[in-house]
This record gives sequence, C-alpha cells and structure tokens, in this order.
Amino acid sequence: MSDFLEQLFRTTKIKEFVPLFKEAEEKYGSQDEFLKEVTAYLPVRLYEHYYDDTVPHSFFGLIAASLLAQSPFPEDSRWRPLVQQSWFATKERKRTPLNIEDIEGKSEGDREQRWQHFQETADGGDFQAAMAWAKPFFKEEKDRQFFRRKSLTYALIDIFQGGHKFLYLFQAWRLAEALKWTHLDQIICPAMHYLIVAPQDHSLSLIVLKQGRSDVLTSLLSNQGGITSESYDEAEAAFLFGDGPDESLQMLEKLADSGTSLESVQEVLLLAAAQALSNSRIGDWIWPMRAFHLAYCIRQWTDQTPDEKTFTLMIAAVVLNQASAKSRETDQNRRLDEVARQLCPLEPFNVLKSVISHTDPYASATAVYAILGMDDSKKEELFKTLSSQAVKNDGDMCYGHDILFIHEVVECYKDFQLAQKDRLPVAAGFFLGRVAKSYELFGTYKS
Repeated sequence: MSDFLEQLFRTTKIKEFVPLFKEAEEKYGSQDEFLKEVTAYLPVRLYEHYYDDTVPHSFFGLIAASLLAQSPFPEDSRWRPLVQQSWFATKERKRTPLNIEDIEGKSEGDREQRWQHFQETADGGDFQAAMAWAKPFFKEEKDRQFFRRKSLTYALIDIFQGGHKFLYLFQAWRLAEALKWTHLDQIICPAMHYLIVAPQDHSLSLIVLKQGRSDVLTSLLSNQGGITSESYDEAEAAFLFGDGPDESLQMLEKLADSGTSLESVQEVLLLAAAQALSNSRIGDWIWPMRAFHLAYCIRQWTDQTPDEKTFTLMIAAVVLNQASAKSRETDQNRRLDEVARQLCPLEPFNVLKSVISHTDPYASATAVYAILGMDDSKKEELFKTLSSQAVKNDGDMCYGHDILFIHEVVECYKDFQLAQKDRLPVAAGFFLGRVAKSYELFGTYKS
C-alpha cells in the first residue's frame, strides 16, 4: 500500500486527491485500518531539521480526526475528519523518512538508569541517541507504561509554543494505544523528534518547581468539595487576569485550603481556558486553545503519582495564565451570554450552520445558547452540528485544533458537574464562527 499512500499524500490537486481518498475508503474499509497503514508511512516524513515558529501539525491533526470520528457525528460522514486532515497533510512538507528501524536499541541498566540515559541524550538534542534508549521501552507493557509516564512529564516541563510538545506526545501515545501498539515506533517518532530537536522553554516549570507548592496541594487529592459561583468567578479571574504565574498558583492553594476537589479544580481550569479562547484577539486563538488542550489532557491522564498530579495541575494553571496574557483583547471577559439573551433565533440549528459559515461568531454563540435552552434531546444534535461545521472547514485553517476542541468540549460537557458548563459549547460556537474559512475540500468531496 505504500505506493498508493505515496500517491495520495503527494498530490497537490484537489480533483486528484478526492477520487484517491474515495479509493482509500474502499481499500481499507474502516478508519482504524486506514490509520494503521498511514502510521507506517506518514509520521516519519513529517519533521523539520530546525524548529522555530514552524510546528508540525498534520499528523497531530490526523490524530484529532481519529478522535472526532468516534464522537457524536453523522454516521454517513465518519470519514470526513480523516479526509479533511489528510488533505491538509498533502500540503505539509515531506522529508526523506527518518530511518528509525536501523537505530539499535540500548537496554543496559534498570528502568531508571535507562531513563536517565534517555533524558541526558534528549537534553543534548541528540535524537538518534535518545531513540536508541527509548525503543527498548516500547516492547513490554510495564516498560511502556513507565516510559509513557516519564516521557509525558518530561515533555510537560517544556512549554515551547505553549506546551505543544506535551500535547503532540500525549496524542501520539493515545493513538498508539487505540491501534493496539501497531507501528508504535513510527507513531511516537515525529512527536519525539519535535520534543528533542525543537528549542526548549522551561521558564514556567522552573517557577512552579521553585514555588514548591506541591505538598500544599496534596489535599486536593482527598478533598470532596465543590465550588460556589463566587469562588468560581474569583478563580477564573486569577487564572485569566492574575499578575503572572504566582497569582495562579496562590489561587490553586486557596482552592485546596477551601476543600475543593481535584476534579472541580480541573473543571474550573477547562472552563476558564474556554473563556480565554473567547477573549482572544482575532488571529491569536492558538495560545488559549493549547491551554485548553493541556488542561483536558491532564484531566485524562490517570496513571500519575500524587506528586505528578499536583505538579501537572500547577503547570496547567500557569500555562493558562500565560496564554491569556498573550492573547486577550481586553482585561475583562467577553460576555457572550448577555448578547445571546437579547437575540434568540427561532430556528437555531439553521441559524448556527449559516452564521458559522458566514463568520458571525456572536450569532453562532447566540444560536448555541438557544439550543441549550431546548430539551435535552437537542443537545446531541447540537454536538453533531458543531462537529460537522468544524470538519466543513479545510484542515489548514486550524491544523486540527478545531476538531480536537469540539471532541474535548463534547466529552467535558457530558462529564462536568459545574453549572457553568454551558460555556463550553457556546465557546465552541463562537470559535467556529470566528476563524478564517476555506471550503475547497467541502465543495469537492461528497460522502
């Protein structure tokens, strides 16, 4: 199949790509089989010799597409997320494949010693040497679990490009597990290359480590309390508008002392990140978007030690504070709900589809609020509509972050206990209505 995939991912013409992808649907039959073949071919070709503002996106986007295809989505459109991101992948620069099969694994010493060797070579920017120490960890389940947890923590302390190293690696591990570790080396390869070769930024993690609040926050792990509306507003203000990371860390400590549970704090961070996304200037959405993804990932990351759980929470809080400072338009929240209450459409689903396509974010948010006020059966339709509208836009507009955001919003909305959770789909509607649009693929590809 490699010749076929070479043809599929090397074409630059939409009228050639669409029939080829239709052929792929027939050849592979299921999304998982398609992904298994793609992960053997594509990831090792998507890397840069030098990373600056250039961030690898299309394989990250394909992982996001695989997740969205499992979310509430019209049955006859299951391939749409994958075709969208595959078309984006044709546009991204391909390089001579990294030859990781010839890298001979090194396994001298116990797990901790081998991990130290990996970390030292990764710190030195030596991808080949680091992969030599990494590969033996991939073979056995206990070794994989150990290396997965260690590598994710290692990635998390490096917040270059707003924490994208951690996000890319987290999603790569997630896809590898979903595909039952098929082509694990190849799936992990581009995220690992980006982690090791791209510039490092430990500025925020050094602040967190210097503060030494991890012990203070351990009570979060046993706390059972929720959070009042007043406490929520205070916490959101600290995370979004606080004067630097110290204020965010102080707020975490205050929440811990008040008896707030870890789960409630995680919900607050995600809701605040969604608000930060709505607060952002046009064109500066990527910073709060990554902060949202990061807060979502640490909520999903369940196999951490107690110290790691509090550490990752602190990182999420300071990354969110930094993202808000980098992106916000003013020093106050953009209140979408106030606008929405004044303008409730009579046919909100038709309005939502139209206004997203015509880039009217306030009308999009208004339509979502109207739908949320209808009976619960309409919410599933709302999620399908948001998913379909995200996939309608070409993948190189948001690099897969939009469809990943919709997937995460849906999952969080179903799980959250906080009353403010309606802000999640509203933020999604506002975002989809706001971003630049390109419907080249949508106009050519038919289910």
